Amino acid sequence: MMGSQVITWISSFVLMSFMPRYLGAEEWGRLYFAISLNGITGLLIDLGLTTLIVKDVARDKEKVNSLVMNGLALRSLAWTLSLVGTMLFVVLVGYPTMTVNIVFVLCLANWFYGNYDLFHRVFIGLERMEYRSICLVVEKIFLAVFGVAALLMGAGAMTVAIIMLLSMAANFFMSWFFLRKTVKLHFELVPTIWRPLLVQGFPFLISSTFAFIYYRINVMMMSSMTNDTVVGWYGAPYRLFDTLMFFPLILTTAVFPVLARLGHAAAKQNMAQTSRQLLDLTLIVAVPLAVGLASLSQPIISVLFGLKEFWNSVVLLQILAISVLLIYVDFVLNTVLVANDKQKQLSVVAMIATIISIGVNYVAIKYTQEAWGNGAMGAVFSTGFTEVCVMAMSIYLLPKGIFAKSNLVLAAKTILSGAVMWGAVWFVQNEVPYAQGWILAGSVGCIVYGAMLFSLKVVSKREVSFLFNLLPMRKRFAASVSND
Repeated sequence: MMGSQVITWISSFVLMSFMPRYLGAEEWGRLYFAISLNGITGLLIDLGLTTLIVKDVARDKEKVNSLVMNGLALRSLAWTLSLVGTMLFVVLVGYPTMTVNIVFVLCLANWFYGNYDLFHRVFIGLERMEYRSICLVVEKIFLAVFGVAALLMGAGAMTVAIIMLLSMAANFFMSWFFLRKTVKLHFELVPTIWRPLLVQGFPFLISSTFAFIYYRINVMMMSSMTNDTVVGWYGAPYRLFDTLMFFPLILTTAVFPVLARLGHAAAKQNMAQTSRQLLDLTLIVAVPLAVGLASLSQPIISVLFGLKEFWNSVVLLQILAISVLLIYVDFVLNTVLVANDKQKQLSVVAMIATIISIGVNYVAIKYTQEAWGNGAMGAVFSTGFTEVCVMAMSIYLLPKGIFAKSNLVLAAKTILSGAVMWGAVWFVQNEVPYAQGWILAGSVGCIVYGAMLFSLKVVSKREVSFLFNLLPMRKRFAASVSND
C-alpha cells in the first residue's frame, strides 16, 4: 500500500499543481465546489457498509459473495436517490449552468466510486491490499496523464470532470476483475437481508456522513458567504492537505482488520499494544509534515500554484499545517473506537462536531471575510478547532488501558524534535540566498528531525533495520501462509 501510495501521491501532486494554475482561482473554485458537494451527497451511496464489510469479511470470509451482490444492489439504489437530490439542490439554489453540468458529471462518477470502494473493502477484509493498490495506481495515473494533457491544451473544468469520471470507471472494471479472480462470485440477491445490513450499517453511515459534513461544510458555506475566488484560494492548499492524509489512511486501513479480529476475540492486551504502536508511528510521521508545511508554506504555494493569484493561500496552508497533526491522531482514535464496536458513540461525536463546525464556520468566515477579505481563513481555523473537539470526545470514549503514559512521552519527544526541526528550517532559509533554498532547508530539517528522534531514543537502529527488511519479510510471510 505504501509503495502504491508513492505513485498515486506523485500523480495527484502533479495534477494538483496544474489544475489551480491553469484553471484560475474562479474556475478552480467552481470545480472544487462540485467535488466537495458530490463528496457529501455521495455519502448516501456508502450506506454505512464500508466499515461493516471490512469487519464482517475479516471475521467470516464466507460472507463475501452475499455482501458484494447485495451491497451492489443497495448502493445502486442509494446512488439514484443521491443523483436526484444533488441535482435538485444545485438547480433550485440557482447555481450557474456550468456548475450544474460539472456536478452532474461527478454524480455519474459517484456510481463507479461507490461500487469500486465496495470491492476495495472486500480486499481489505481479505488482507489482499495489492489488488486495491494496483487499481488505485491505474486510476490516479490515468487521471494525471489525461488531466494534465487536457489542461495544457486549454481544457476547462468540465473536461477535467469528465476525465475524473473515466478514471473512476477504469478503477471499477479493474477492481471487478481482481475480485472475481480472488473469490468465486455468483448472483445472489437476498432482499430479506437488506434491512439487517442497513440497520447494522446505520451507525457507520451516521458517523461517516457527519464526519464528512463537518470536514467539508466550510466549502458549502464559503460558496454562499464569499465568492468562487475565495473558494479557489481555499481549495488550492486544501487539495494538498487532502493528499497528505494518505499516511494515516493507509496505515489504519491496513491495521483495522487486525484490530477488528483482536476486538472480536477479546484479546484486549494485544489490541492495546497494537493501538499504542499505531499511535506512536502516526505521531512520528505527522509532526515533521506539519512543521514542513508551516515553515515552507510560501515556497510551496509559489511552486504549485503561483503567488500572484494564490498569495492569500499561504496563510491558509500555515493554519492547516496544525490540523495535519490533529487529524492524523483522530484517524487513529476513530479506528480504535470502531474496532472496539464504539461506532454508535462515534456517530454522536460526529453529530456534535458537525454542529460545532457549522457554528464556528459561520462566525469565523463572516468575520475574516469582512476584516481581511479572505473568509477562507475562518474556514481553516474552524477545521482545526473542530478536530480538537473530536479528539477530546474520542479520548473520553476510549476503553481504559488502550493507550498509556508512554504514548504521551513519545508525543512530547516528537513535538520537541519538530520544534528543533522548525529552527533548522528557519535558519537555512535565512542563510541560503538562492531561490531553491527552501528545498535545502526542508532536507536539513528532516535530517535534524531524524537525529533528534535518535538522540531522544524515540527510534533505534532496530526499527530502522526492520523498515529496510520489511519487503523481504512480507514476501516470506506470504510464502508461509501460502504453504499453510
